[in-house]
Amino acid sequence: MATKEPIVLLQQRDFGQKINASFDFAIRNLGPLVKAIMLIAGPPALLSGIAQGMFQSRLLTSGVGKNSIDSLYQYLTVDYFFVMLFSMIAYTLSYAVVCAYMVLYEERGSGIQITPSDVWQKILQTLSATVVSTLLAMVAILIGFVFFFIPGVYLAVCFQLYLMVVIREKLSATESLARSRNLVTGKWWSTFGLMIIMSIIAGIISIVFQFPMLLATIFTTLGLGDGIASSPVILVVASTISIVGSNLINGLIWIAAGFQYYNLVERHDGSGLRAEIDSLGSGDVIRPAEEF
Repeated sequence: MATKEPIVLLQQRDFGQKINASFDFAIRNLGPLVKAIMLIAGPPALLSGIAQGMFQSRLLTSGVGKNSIDSLYQYLTVDYFFVMLFSMIAYTLSYAVVCAYMVLYEERGSGIQITPSDVWQKILQTLSATVVSTLLAMVAILIGFVFFFIPGVYLAVCFQLYLMVVIREKLSATESLARSRNLVTGKWWSTFGLMIIMSIIAGIISIVFQFPMLLATIFTTLGLGDGIASSPVILVVASTISIVGSNLINGLIWIAAGFQYYNLVERHDGSGLRAEIDSLGSGDVIRPAEEF
């Protein structure tokens, strides 16, 4: 059986090609990539699921607040703080795992096995910049959402590629955010569209992981199952399945973001084409048509 050629990451791709390449990359690297996400981003996702289940159990037991102020106070609790904290850590780590994996794949090709240890070591090389840039991006996007919402959406798309920049180019936090914004400039709509499409696809696939939590909520709301559905243990298990499963599926979004990064880097810098000319000295690189 012939071995498949490794996927070339650093090349220009149109919108459809990036989606196809994302699924192709995910399928080819499914085992080691899932293993890396589970071992590195899985623990905080698990803790987030436990905290979410406990919070959901308390919320269903106490009931929804009578007014907006009461409802707000229900979320100003320690358990919900831990839900948000562990969710943010799992979110960042899962994105970092995919970025590090793609960078290692670029460096090694498809012939060498990439282990979770390799991925973790790659993440550790730029861990401080990853943490600082994530916090800066979150603050900037949050401020943008406060001011008329649209600036927050704009910044969220502009900063979408920051972690690929941090891990691959090893820039500082502020330089990585600026580099991500510069890459996206002129291709904001295509980046936005790609992320929306991949988010919809990931959302549809992840419904299977949301099903236990949905059933528990419906049973509790309708008063069915003699209170079994509102059991903290059942809600914790259902929440954990939901969050851990969704965290895995979100890898598709991060892979697409990685391909958009490589696409924009090639459009801006042309380093992939220059490397191919220098190493091969023959053959033309087919450049896809301009994106919308």
